Amino acid sequence: MSEQPGRDRHRWKTLILAIATLIIVFAAVFAVVAFAGQLNQIGFLRFPLGFYLLAQGLLIGMVALAFWSTRVQERIDRSFSEGEEI
Repeated sequence: MSEQPGRDRHRWKTLILAIATLIIVFAAVFAVVAFAGQLNQIGFLRFPLGFYLLAQGLLIGMVALAFWSTRVQERIDRSFSEGEEI
């Protein structure tokens, strides 16, 4: 631990957010790849759903996840910058 406990808490929260974001991405990719055959039996915009999710759906989801992660990180930064300098 360093002499600045606020900075340590900030780093831990940021690390947890980064790990959570990566787990969500890997889980989504794994789920779509693992179930692509079953998802292809469902149609979406005249495309098989598994194909659509692999071609564009995951990319759209990752962009949305990036915006969410950025908002959460800004809240973390704001909450720790109120009390002390990071």
